[in-house]
Amino acid sequence: MMFKKRLLLGLALAISTVASQVSSAQIITSIERRNSTNTYPQIAGPLEQYAGIFVDRNYEYDQIPAALVGAEYIKVANNDKKTQYYELDVTLSQDATMYLLLDNRLGHGSGQGGKSGLGWNPYLYSAGMDWVVLAGFVDTGDDLSVHEYGTSAAYRWMSVYAKDVSVGTIPLLQQYDASTDRGRDRNMYGVAVVPEPTTLLLLGLGGLMLRRKYRR
Repeated sequence: MMFKKRLLLGLALAISTVASQVSSAQIITSIERRNSTNTYPQIAGPLEQYAGIFVDRNYEYDQIPAALVGAEYIKVANNDKKTQYYELDVTLSQDATMYLLLDNRLGHGSGQGGKSGLGWNPYLYSAGMDWVVLAGFVDTGDDLSVHEYGTSAAYRWMSVYAKDVSVGTIPLLQQYDASTDRGRDRNMYGVAVVPEPTTLLLLGLGGLMLRRKYRR
């Protein structure tokens, strides 16, 4: 009986350790950008209030949905919003939920430089970004705000799109907004990832069941 209890306790501790390792391990292992000579993107994190957004702008994330707090993310080059054949490969070490953070002014045409995008939705087809929908990303209904230091409108708003992805390399494409002059008056889309929730949930439930059995 004592051996059985020790075995159950050992299994519970092992599962808890695995769950902790899964949640803390680096998810984005590498990134490869093509067809651009702008400042190269960087893997960053955690995503939180006042975290820097771009490698070439002094902009920060401000109001962030709870699902994204603590996420790993990529600091992209904002100038790549004007790169017509932009490609970004993101390689992941584990299954995850990937988020695209899309400027709400996308697809709304020219003359939006002074607008915040608050309450708007991006028009992806008008922007020439139908690849986002075709790749399986869906609008979560959440928005986040961007603090632009040194601009006429301090805050801009982005829509949060999400997709569950498997370990491996995820290809992403251009933002080059077809509805305006080479994507001017927009911010480049952001990328963030969090561990796949089902894996963490199953590991956590397994550990909880073993602990409850041990206590009996």
